[in-house]
Amino acid sequence: MASSQSEGRRQQALDKQRQAMMEEFDKQKQNLLNETEKSRPSTNRFVGQNDSMEDSLKKATVGLVTVEDFKKAREALEEAKARESVQKLEVK
Repeated sequence: MASSQSEGRRQQALDKQRQAMMEEFDKQKQNLLNETEKSRPSTNRFVGQNDSMEDSLKKATVGLVTVEDFKKAREALEEAKARESVQKLEVK
C-alpha cells in the first residue's frame, strides 16, 4: 500500500514535469515560428491591393442566374470604381 502511494506521487511528479516540458517546448516552437515569419518575405508585399474591374465582376457574379442580375452587378461595380477614382482625384 505504501509503495502504491509513493508510485502515485512519483507518477504525479513526472506528469507535472512532463507538462512543464511540453509548455516550454510550445513556447520555443512559437518563438521560432515568429522569428521565421519576420524573416520571410510577405506574399502580400508585392501584390496589388486593388482588384481589376474584371476580377471584381467575376467575384460578384458567381452563381447568378439571369443576365439582368449580371448587368446590375456590373453597373454597381462600375459606379463604385468611378466613385473611388473621384475620391482619389479629390485627395490629390
